[in-house]
Amino acid sequence: MTDLTDLTFERDSWGRLVIGTAGGQTYVGVEPVRCFPLSDPLKMIALLDAEGHEILTLPATDSLNPSAKVFLEQELASRDFVPAIRRVVSTSNPNPPCRWSVETDRGETSFQLESEDDVRKIGPHRIMIADSNGLRYTIPDLRTLDAATQRIVQRLA
Repeated sequence: MTDLTDLTFERDSWGRLVIGTAGGQTYVGVEPVRCFPLSDPLKMIALLDAEGHEILTLPATDSLNPSAKVFLEQELASRDFVPAIRRVVSTSNPNPPCRWSVETDRGETSFQLESEDDVRKIGPHRIMIADSNGLRYTIPDLRTLDAATQRIVQRLA
């Protein structure tokens, strides 16, 4: 069992979340997920690896050292606002850098996509996109989108 007070959190040069243990083990591309986001948001935080498998579950953010607690709480807060893309209306260019106009579950918007690395597969059909301002967008299931949007996203994912 890992001593939770010895966990470290940081971002690598690709912007992926990296967790380190006192024993020297590191996990890259970690995704923290609130197990009870509405009823108890600071308790039971699952840490998933890049393939979506659970690494460990934190009983509470209070079980971490102060710097790790602050980092994790900021990471969770940034993930709370993640609009789901329903359709790509247009792109200014087929390859990044380019501007995307999209319809999301929260309305229409546009954003700058700087690199192909900003479009990442999270699972077999789930995509995460980060814009030039660090805002994240999700496509929960690529298969549910129209064919044109699927082609645009698959070219980059």
